[in-house]
Amino acid sequence: MCGRICCSLDADTLCCACGYKDTDGKQHKLTWANNELKYNPSYNMCPQDVLPCIMSGSHFGREKEEKVLCAMIWGMIPPWHQGNYKDRSNNISTHNSRLENIKTSTVYSPSLKNQQRCIVVCEGFYEWKPSINNKLQKQPYYIYTTQDKDIKADDSTTWANEFSETDGWKGLKLLKLAGLFGIHKNEEGKTIYSCTIITRESNKILSWLHHRMPVCLSNEEECQVWLSKDLSIDAAIKRLNDMVLQENALTWHPVSTIVNNGNNKTIDCRKRIKLKEISQASFMTSWLQKGSAASNKRKSTDDKDINSEEEKKKIRKEN
Repeated sequence: MCGRICCSLDADTLCCACGYKDTDGKQHKLTWANNELKYNPSYNMCPQDVLPCIMSGSHFGREKEEKVLCAMIWGMIPPWHQGNYKDRSNNISTHNSRLENIKTSTVYSPSLKNQQRCIVVCEGFYEWKPSINNKLQKQPYYIYTTQDKDIKADDSTTWANEFSETDGWKGLKLLKLAGLFGIHKNEEGKTIYSCTIITRESNKILSWLHHRMPVCLSNEEECQVWLSKDLSIDAAIKRLNDMVLQENALTWHPVSTIVNNGNNKTIDCRKRIKLKEISQASFMTSWLQKGSAASNKRKSTDDKDINSEEEKKKIRKEN
């Protein structure tokens, strides 16, 4: 599963970090698509925040080989939703979508049919490990792409972050997660983009931490294929199922429980800690914050949290 994300690079730097090589071997920076939403860097992005996503330029009338960045709400707006996208009383949790269900899901299958595939880019994501007896507070970890020697994922002073048309991006290696996006027209007729991160059963790399994990795209070829409009629905799903993540592809470290509170968005969220640094005081602070937020917490079962009877009927068709 994936419920919190870190992406602290500013919008211009992100264009360089997501650069790609064309068929002639030339490196290209990405550009941002015109959008009603704006990406704001954050060390602790939550569902309903705005994420940076890569998509095919063909969705904006450009060449299909071109890639663009697009700011999207994290959490797919259901196709049947009407009115203000911020008024989503249905409480369907759509920030993650199960790979096993996307083809039959009433929420995600329209995006598949319309070839609305995207890549969520980030520096890393957070996951929580339960205690052995489930009585103590869960321990959060920060998971990210394994970096080159001397580059520390939690210390931006170690990042070179340079781009050239010959060598491309030389800096922090980003995570690229397979996703789907939806297109919503609000009451003013403006287009709002929203996305979901596709998850699968965890492999042996992360199974110790959680039973599910995002589908990570390992290289430029996998990214290019996933975004291609020439890929059929069945071929796209098979492609994700067949992907094998190398054992050394991901790295992680424990972080402070301050990340538990979505209002905490400082650099300390991703800072490496020693587990013994978790004091009783910080435990109590986080516990109180968790308790105060519990009454407003939405139910979360990947893509199946429903309040209204009408939506229950729609989601039952997925099972």
